[in-house]
Amino acid sequence: MVVQKNNGIGKTEARVKDIRKASIVGIAGNAILSAAKIGAGLVGGSYALISDGIDSATDIITSIVTLYASRIVNQPPDENHPYGHGRAETLATKVLSFIIFFTGAQLAFSAVKDLFSDKSRVVPDTMVIYFILLSIFGKLFLALYKYKIGKRTDSSMLIADAKNMRNDVVISLSVLTGLIFTFILNLPVLDTVTALLISLWIMKSAFGLFLETSVELMDGLEDKSIYRKVFDATCSVKGVRNPHKTRIRKMNTKYIVDMEIEVDGSLSVKEGHKKAVEVQHCIQNQIDNIYDVIIHVEPFGNEETTETYGLSKKNFNGGK
Repeated sequence: MVVQKNNGIGKTEARVKDIRKASIVGIAGNAILSAAKIGAGLVGGSYALISDGIDSATDIITSIVTLYASRIVNQPPDENHPYGHGRAETLATKVLSFIIFFTGAQLAFSAVKDLFSDKSRVVPDTMVIYFILLSIFGKLFLALYKYKIGKRTDSSMLIADAKNMRNDVVISLSVLTGLIFTFILNLPVLDTVTALLISLWIMKSAFGLFLETSVELMDGLEDKSIYRKVFDATCSVKGVRNPHKTRIRKMNTKYIVDMEIEVDGSLSVKEGHKKAVEVQHCIQNQIDNIYDVIIHVEPFGNEETTETYGLSKKNFNGGK
């Protein structure tokens, strides 16, 4: 049984529109920064700057992934996807983690290969510093912009991309630091070492992103306090006790609540159903982003010891 708020569709469309806009801004911004850094790296002879530019090029791909995913998440449920298409965003975030990790691995391989090569090295041109500064300010803008839109739309995909942009700021700062020491110590090899360190940072960030998305895909919840909110809303209905076998899964930004409640066993089926509807309305009115509430009604004192799944108000200690 689903109760949708009247403005739900409008909010969903506005959310998708914001995500698409942020993705397009990301594509354009990263394309400009990538071209500038790779070009300056080639002309100025900085391997680290070229690596930074390649990293920005992969950010174009991540923005394209988010743009494509935004077109899927808004599609209504169908026979093959009765729960809707919300997790397309989570899957897109998972894809981003693989892309980011692959980029870092490629950069690490190239940097190690360059370290052990016999080719002569020269100190990069000082002009590359200006492009590093351009990258820092450009990436900082993109990170703040995407994080702001991601928080407003509750988009894990955009927030993940914003974190990736934030990491790029750290990368550019590392490149700048490495170049400064390269100029001061006159050691061109430091430029390659900096590129290697950048690649390791990229892979670490990708692995963290991979773990974050696994929670939702495994039907887990990072914020367990929502269980307490569901129990409190349920028990606020007169004549309803012992919410149990409660399982809550997250589908993108929405929650699906599956639970059992106990009512007076002398009630008719119609009266028991009415109590379940009251509980459903309380949960949807008191908690944001509830997509569906599925309730099974039992008589007071009913025990089924063989069914141990889910959480109950009696044994719940999390979310404090």
